[in-house]
Amino acid sequence: MAQYELMMMLNPQAGQEQLDSSVEAVKTALSEAGATVEKEDVWGEKKLAYKVKGSSKGYYILYTLELDGTKIKDISKLFNLDKTIWRYMFVNLEA
Repeated sequence: MAQYELMMMLNPQAGQEQLDSSVEAVKTALSEAGATVEKEDVWGEKKLAYKVKGSSKGYYILYTLELDGTKIKDISKLFNLDKTIWRYMFVNLEA
């Protein structure tokens, strides 16, 4: 298992209830993949350098986690199905 950071940008116009639902789905997907979330840092709504899907703001969350890298592809499939999740990126901290 390796150390990863997962940066996510979600749709800030989705409403707090939908954001909470998406965050719970992310946590569920991570735990089902065997990931251990060490830290969850909610940055909240931030101004973007350029518009994404017509919006000049994004809702950011940063996770620090321990994860088997072979599971990232499966997790990504689930993230791609959630329309509230605009962008995400896994970064291996040990590389």
